[in-house]
Amino acid sequence: MEKVKRIWQDCWPSFVPRWFEVDKSLVEYLRDVALRDPDRVALDFYGKEMTYGQLKESIERFARGLVKLGVQKGDRVALMMENCPQFVITYFATLRIGAVVVSVNPMLKHMEIEHELSDSTAGTLICLDFLYAEVDKVRDRSNLKNIILSSLHDYLPERPVLPLPPEAQQGKSRFPGTLDFQEVLEASSKESIPDSFPNGDDLALLQYTGGTMGLPKGAMITHHALAYASVGATYWFNQKAEDVYLGVTPFFHIMGMVQMMCAPLISGGKVVILARFVTEVVLKAITHHRCTGWVGATTMLTAILNQPHVEDHDLSSFRYIASGGSPVTVDMQKKVKELAPHADIADGYGLTESVSHGGAVTPLGRYKPGYIGVPHLNEFKIVDLETESKTLSPNEEGEILIRGPALMKGYWNKPEETKKVLKDGWLYTGDIGTMDEEGYIRYVGRSKELIKCSGYSVFPNELEELIRKHPAVAEVGVIGISDPYRGETPKAFIVLKSDYKGKIKEEEMFEWFKKNISAYKRPRFIEFREDLPKSGAGKILRRILAEEKKDRL
Repeated sequence: MEKVKRIWQDCWPSFVPRWFEVDKSLVEYLRDVALRDPDRVALDFYGKEMTYGQLKESIERFARGLVKLGVQKGDRVALMMENCPQFVITYFATLRIGAVVVSVNPMLKHMEIEHELSDSTAGTLICLDFLYAEVDKVRDRSNLKNIILSSLHDYLPERPVLPLPPEAQQGKSRFPGTLDFQEVLEASSKESIPDSFPNGDDLALLQYTGGTMGLPKGAMITHHALAYASVGATYWFNQKAEDVYLGVTPFFHIMGMVQMMCAPLISGGKVVILARFVTEVVLKAITHHRCTGWVGATTMLTAILNQPHVEDHDLSSFRYIASGGSPVTVDMQKKVKELAPHADIADGYGLTESVSHGGAVTPLGRYKPGYIGVPHLNEFKIVDLETESKTLSPNEEGEILIRGPALMKGYWNKPEETKKVLKDGWLYTGDIGTMDEEGYIRYVGRSKELIKCSGYSVFPNELEELIRKHPAVAEVGVIGISDPYRGETPKAFIVLKSDYKGKIKEEEMFEWFKKNISAYKRPRFIEFREDLPKSGAGKILRRILAEEKKDRL
């Protein structure tokens, strides 16, 4: 096996171990915390607390309920929920019996749901009641034998300490041919479950990618890879039992799942669960619960910084704030530091295929502007685009390759697709970047999103970072559109900050481009928008912007 010099380890904080082993499944790590400290609060849902002892008991009971329904080791169990205690319970219960979690984005519509249910051949679905209407449209065309419904209302306190989402304020709904979550829990107290826990090589998770190119593919993630990524995150962020985590990053997405659910729970901390991201509610939660750690999408951080009177909220409890999806600008860094003076700020880069933390992340206390961090769990190298094999020198642009224990096994039932991205143990990410002399990674963009302008290469990510420096810009997405002269030319979709709406004209923006951006990179078209399409994790979806453009044409 090719040996890679781990130059990035010199940048790691002293509290991060240079090597570690994982010999247990995630469920066993959580069980150990519950046995050691059963009365410690694990989850807080709008003021309703659940201890580690209560969480362990609920996981065991629901696991018995799944066995009673005929779910066996290796069977796929789909979870379609916003963040809530039920997601945590059903996730770990599924892993407990050796079944495979299929995490379904609750924002999907019926045709998208049908693809993931059909592709995974899931036989059981656990779903929130207000999401069931879309499932019902495709139920007869699926392999579903069991549909278990729950309500956000099931785990709410009598007097919530934070404003509730609309769905949590309505009564519980029942539908024919479905089972009730609470009834499954209550009826399963005498069922038996296997004494043994899953093996490291067993499949734990089928995590569907965002479908950047074609239909979403199920990344096969083993118990060892999932546990390794989660344990690694606890080391990297120096997580302690005293920490309080802002659990608003979607658990159904690999970033929220690993960073804000799995890692915090196996470290014994408290996860403050919010069903969805509402800026004012998030700020109230941070202040009320004195949150110390958060990993979220950069768009979420942007929304907080742009919230009117954000300085009226106390964010001083944060020990670290990490973001991913798009870079954190220097101006954003400064504002975060003003609001959360004790927080280390970090950027990050991860993929579903690298189980989130198997990407790169900023060492706490060693932020380097313009870089997304350094490798932690996996090895990185940058290779040339032409041969896809020659390792490049520091600061040369090429494709990012990743190898290590925190990687998927491949794509579910897609051997040809797997062969395209996994070669000789390396994951070919399709992302373009550089590595400097210290091992810091700079993300340039997706190779397939490259815009060729008069022979020059323009990466949307780089251009977006430049445009965000304009004081009026809250969010921006850039795509390439056809140009008879240049081949392609960039178009910028811009969301203005509230104070600037209706006050900035296209001509002023173009003038700013002329002064601040090279001629060959400069967008020739602008479209002001109220919002931009985003993934469940808050990442701006350029492919949707491109599809909208095609539809209009």
